[in-house]
Amino acid sequence: MSQETEQSIQQVKNKRLEMYQSDFQQFKVFCDKNLLPINFDSLELFLHDLITVKKVRLSTFNRRLAGVKYWLMNKYHQQQTLGQEDRIRLLRQLYNEETFLRLKPQRGVRAENQNDVLRLIDRFDTNKKADIRKRAICLVNLITANRPSEMVRLRVNDFDLENRSVHVMMVKQGEMKEKRLTLECVQAVKKYIQTCELQSDDFFVGAADKWGNHTSRLIHEDSYSQSIHNWLGFAPYTFRKTQITAMYQKGADIPTIAKQSGHKSHQTIMEHYINLKTSDVDEFL
Repeated sequence: MSQETEQSIQQVKNKRLEMYQSDFQQFKVFCDKNLLPINFDSLELFLHDLITVKKVRLSTFNRRLAGVKYWLMNKYHQQQTLGQEDRIRLLRQLYNEETFLRLKPQRGVRAENQNDVLRLIDRFDTNKKADIRKRAICLVNLITANRPSEMVRLRVNDFDLENRSVHVMMVKQGEMKEKRLTLECVQAVKKYIQTCELQSDDFFVGAADKWGNHTSRLIHEDSYSQSIHNWLGFAPYTFRKTQITAMYQKGADIPTIAKQSGHKSHQTIMEHYINLKTSDVDEFL
């Protein structure tokens, strides 16, 4: 049992190491170029170079830091001292200085008008098998505000169509989350399942040829993103931002939005998803 437990723990570690491999590789190239050892002292120099020379955004800085730190602790078995941790915290504060302040805001995809997105999706409201599949997938992605990683992992048996809900595997949080569906979305999913003869354990998205013939397999997130872009002309994260913004504009409070979107941080929703127009402010002046 001890060996099996250790193997499971190592499997999780290896998965995270793989996720951060590209970030650590950049750090290693920096160390090799400047004849530096692979340690936390060199990490400080690397992070300073990212800000002052490479001028990377704060979001990139945070990812590089998390990735390299994880590799140093779990692959190189090094520990960060309190002094080193404090110095990196001070380095991050450079983003508050006038010289680097423009690197602080995150620039993500923008929200579209929900009705405009629905009109685009309704172009697939035909009796063609391929269009039926596209419409169901797009509606589910919009209404649930799912991430691409969550869409590709959906299975048919995750849907409870009678209760207008779906259980979504939240890979980022490591949990299953129930999300609500609209009646229009439920009908589209039923039509898709019936037309393409999907089985209970099939992947909901899966793969398909140009005629819409479905193959149940876990596709890569990049392939899914490319499909959405080909169908509608934008990235799937546009669904997520559009739905969150639309719910807010309809009067939903932040906890309600978080329940549907799967966010744990209410602050993240306000900072990165809710788009307020100038006229929204004018109304309260």
